[in-house]
Amino acid sequence: MAMKARIFFAALVVSICGILEGAVMDEQKATAEKQTAWGALGVSQKSYDEFATFWEGLNKNTAKHGSFAVPRVIVWLNGAPGAGKGTNATYICDVFKITQPPLVTSSLLNSPASKKRKDSGELVDDNDVSAVVFEHIFNKKYTDGVVVDGYPRTTVQAEWIKLLHDAILRINQRSDFHVVILNVPEKVSIERQLLRGRQATINNEKVKATGRGEISPIRQTDIDPVAAKNRYQVFTKQSKDGLKVLKNNFPCYNIQAVGSYSDVKAEIYDSLRQK
Repeated sequence: MAMKARIFFAALVVSICGILEGAVMDEQKATAEKQTAWGALGVSQKSYDEFATFWEGLNKNTAKHGSFAVPRVIVWLNGAPGAGKGTNATYICDVFKITQPPLVTSSLLNSPASKKRKDSGELVDDNDVSAVVFEHIFNKKYTDGVVVDGYPRTTVQAEWIKLLHDAILRINQRSDFHVVILNVPEKVSIERQLLRGRQATINNEKVKATGRGEISPIRQTDIDPVAAKNRYQVFTKQSKDGLKVLKNNFPCYNIQAVGSYSDVKAEIYDSLRQK
């Protein structure tokens, strides 16, 4: 009886060891596959893992409401502060036959903490920005396309775009990605930011005096030259590196936005219609 017990426990130990060894090998295989995946995409492991968590949650939440739809085209519109993204986005929508107004990233980030960072010219946390933007672009109203104004702003956000494109392909869908960048030098950027602040201040005084019209939002960067300069420099240091990540993966258009609105409009049409 004792001999049988020893044989049984020996077999049990061998079996457990085999299971553990198999589990370790499976884990190592999964890790190797992930490393191959994020390495092939040219993104960091951190971005890969965090996007995967977001994507899984997005699919679960949208599936419940039946609201998930892949846009026909996504235009990632970026550029220095004061480059005229808000004005020129309308022309970009026209070229790509997008019927919905642009999705403005800054307007999605209205928490007190986000507002404080925006007012100082700093950027909001990458994961928070990405999650909010990506949740919105899969709304059914953007089925025919969407212009995303002000994203990406960092290398991490650019990596999320690459991961998003890959994820869409893996669910056998298609969405054409385009990157449009509006460029202005620092001096022009600061002048335009402060001009916007003066115009908004005049408008708000009229609204308060007459009771007619709407109050225009004013950032600290629209009234403080130091904050305006810092905002431009943050864009230069962080955004351009992120945009470089995308240039080798998607059609990218650099638009010089220094001239008049009509000049910039003409350049946008000329550049994008050659896509």
